[in-house]
Amino acid sequence: MRNTSSNTRKTLGSVAVVASLALAAPLVATGTAHAAVKVAVSGTVSCAKFGDSVPDTITITPRKGAADSDELPGNDEVEAYSVVLTGIPTNGTVATAKITCVDSDNEKNSYAKTFTVKKPPAGPLTKNFV
Repeated sequence: MRNTSSNTRKTLGSVAVVASLALAAPLVATGTAHAAVKVAVSGTVSCAKFGDSVPDTITITPRKGAADSDELPGNDEVEAYSVVLTGIPTNGTVATAKITCVDSDNEKNSYAKTFTVKKPPAGPLTKNFV
């Protein structure tokens, strides 16, 4: 008499391995399709809305990825900034820029703007906050 349970187990085991590989392949492809990128963001910030204030710092915090900030010279009402955000999904993410301003009495005011961060085809992403 033949032992069919041994043959059935081998067949089922092979089918399970093939099914597992078939399910894993799309997950691997999905993981690489959403790789994180580095995005340079630069532009200008203004504190004109606060009277005699000048920009002190800008911090950009993405929903997905790592935040970065730039301490500004604080000489002019409008200052240039530059940050590099890492871990940004290739399809982009929402980020919040917080601009802190300081006046002649050393009092601080701040405002925030929300925007989308996505790596541009060439060069840095330019975003002005005025």
